[in-house]
Amino acid sequence: MKFTWGTGIFVFMTAFVLLMTSFMIRAASNQEELVAENYYEQELAYQLQIDKLNRSALLTEDLTLTSNDAGLSLQFPAWTNGKVVTGTVQLQRPSDQRADDQLDLLLDGKRHMLIPTAERMKGAYNVAVEWSVDGVSYLHRDRIYVP
Repeated sequence: MKFTWGTGIFVFMTAFVLLMTSFMIRAASNQEELVAENYYEQELAYQLQIDKLNRSALLTEDLTLTSNDAGLSLQFPAWTNGKVVTGTVQLQRPSDQRADDQLDLLLDGKRHMLIPTAERMKGAYNVAVEWSVDGVSYLHRDRIYVP
């Protein structure tokens, strides 16, 4: 059998069609999840979140988040000592919605909260701590990695 231009074009076109078909099958089987189910309602309330972030930025001492072997550690500022701090901690894993979690703030006497991460899926998490003191709300966002 002699390899001619017609044979080369046929082989090239067949390989191209097979490659495109495999890309289409991979794209159709890839499941991308929305960041949030109610993203439209969250978008409407986004100005409130911006206000909370701006209030947090104006604080002289803000909430600190650290990730270590024990878990995620939240340390609230000294000026909250003796005051009632309420709020929630939202952990969101961008790549897998099943790992998302929302916890209520439970501080010890030293204005500290520890969230164990040993049971959590490994990977990156977006952390949003929404907290309020004396009727004033604050929002702190960060990104952590669970090893």
